[in-house]
Amino acid sequence: MSATPYQIELLQHTLGLAGKTRGNHTPHRNHFVAGKGHSDMQHLEALEDLGLMERRRSPGFLEAGDIVFAATDIGRSTALAALPEPKPRTKYEDYLDADGCAGDSFGEFLCGDRLPKFENRRPLLGSWRETEYRMYRNFAFPYDYKRDVEGDWCKTMKEAKASYKAALKRHHEANRAALREAK
Repeated sequence: MSATPYQIELLQHTLGLAGKTRGNHTPHRNHFVAGKGHSDMQHLEALEDLGLMERRRSPGFLEAGDIVFAATDIGRSTALAALPEPKPRTKYEDYLDADGCAGDSFGEFLCGDRLPKFENRRPLLGSWRETEYRMYRNFAFPYDYKRDVEGDWCKTMKEAKASYKAALKRHHEANRAALREAK
């Protein structure tokens, strides 16, 4: 007889591993307190019969009748083996863990000074309805604020973004062609 998937989850919970899908799989505790009438008592006793859990002395602050279960070495191995492989960290998790110098937004964290920006213009005595927009991006070199990609002036930000994307596509195609010629 072997442990059911639910019983494996109880073992993982006992070790503080429940819900850990990424990162470190190091147990940070080893106890499960259950008393008479606890809904998991039959599962805990089944794990005990399998040698995956054992009873330990109950501390004085627990109510009379409460039982402290702990995973055995075999139980610990079983719980760890059933955990999924940790997923690699995402860029967004790196951004969340950054120390504050990562920029004001996730986009700035990813692109730095190359994050595309909008600029606008309107006639000196004109109405705000005549405002035009353009989207651009700076070179990758630090402190060199020249533009390497720039869209056209457009009536809306949406059109300016589309113009920028077309300019970016032309920029990438030109770079690829230059690389091919260099080979």
